[in-house]
Amino acid sequence: MSDGLANSDRELLRTKRLLAKSELRRAELEHLIDTGQSFQRRVLAEVEDAKAALQVANTKLTQEQERTDHLLKSIMPSSVASELKQTGGVVPRRYEEATVMFADFVGFTAHAETLDPLILVQILDQYYSEFDRIAANHVVEKVKTIGDAYMCVSGLNEDPKSATRMVDAARDFLSFVKNIRPFGLAADAPGWKIRIGINSGPVLSGVIGYDRLSYDIWGDTVNTAARVVAGCGVNEILLSRSTYDLLIDQEGYEPLGSIEAKGRGPVDVLRPAVL
Repeated sequence: MSDGLANSDRELLRTKRLLAKSELRRAELEHLIDTGQSFQRRVLAEVEDAKAALQVANTKLTQEQERTDHLLKSIMPSSVASELKQTGGVVPRRYEEATVMFADFVGFTAHAETLDPLILVQILDQYYSEFDRIAANHVVEKVKTIGDAYMCVSGLNEDPKSATRMVDAARDFLSFVKNIRPFGLAADAPGWKIRIGINSGPVLSGVIGYDRLSYDIWGDTVNTAARVVAGCGVNEILLSRSTYDLLIDQEGYEPLGSIEAKGRGPVDVLRPAVL
């Protein structure tokens, strides 16, 4: 009887030990599971953080790319900017019937000597920003500004209306200058005035420079346009005969004879009769 009880006690003790060991293993397993789940959650959180960081980086990269595209398109025609991005260079081109316009402010040297530099730059920005808008509205490409001179071109897309578009843009330039008083100008100071000269003919175009890219056009057509604007009166538009010959509507222009263009000789010019 006592042996039976002893055996029962031993069996009970053995069972208790097995249960204790089982509990320990269960606890270890639960701890392992908890640790695994914690690790999984941490890994998932790190993955989500990495995805968020990547998304932020992609957004910044996209914004930077858009900024670069905008900067390129602000200094050269969109087609040229696209070619530069795709090939890393731009093939120089010749256009046979381009129309070039120079818009020069009258008395700019005096303005520069008397105005505060901040006010001067603010006024130029006001004018040039509006000129950019007008040029884009008339499908005219801004080339560059040279001090107080705004230079643009049309006819780089074989548009038969390119000369007419340029003259329409010139009218809007002049209307803006005549009717808008610059910001920051003293009440008793005279408003700014402008001269606009237009000429048509063949031009070469290309991009030069490495660290600082510059889109430009060259040729006798450009030089003659600069001579035409030099022969303008105050708040006047002059266009050469070569531009007039390309106009869709040739009504309403007054022939003014010829002006002497340095290095080229006489150039026949006209002006719009009504502005």
